Amino acid sequence: MSSTDEPDQTAIEAKPASGPNGYVDLILRIMRLHRVSLRTLAYRTGIGKSRLGLLLHSDPARRPPISLDELKALLGALDIDVFEAVICVEAFGNIDVLDSPRYRAVTALLRVVFRYLPVELIAALEELDHIDDSDVRPEWAAGLQRAVVKRLVNEITRIAAERAIGWDRDI
Repeated sequence: MSSTDEPDQTAIEAKPASGPNGYVDLILRIMRLHRVSLRTLAYRTGIGKSRLGLLLHSDPARRPPISLDELKALLGALDIDVFEAVICVEAFGNIDVLDSPRYRAVTALLRVVFRYLPVELIAALEELDHIDDSDVRPEWAAGLQRAVVKRLVNEITRIAAERAIGWDRDI
């Protein structure tokens, strides 16, 4: 997409610059880490250098809102999975989690486990004749989160134990 194309009008407000918590901060960090220049990023994304300069301005107050299409193009050009970026910025609220191998591993796992969960959940609920749309409520989220975390921890523990037993047999 060029800077003259009509971007997706869904704008994403960058989080405040008081800490390393926003999508732009994540993009800038990865650019520094991988030594990606603005020119290279412009080439990879198709977004003009002048537009990139504004989007990635060092003064967050001078940054315009970034469209969803622009954000996806920037993340893709830097090999950052959109789902992982959302987990990092929105769930953890701090891009410093990228420095932790544990957080990176958990984020990668969550990306794979939950990417298609909405489709699978809808399909499973459609098979149940006695549950309709009015039966599913957002206030169930906390209990469902606890159940999912408990199940994931149980499965991870089981898999780790099986691997440990397998390693003992190999010795």
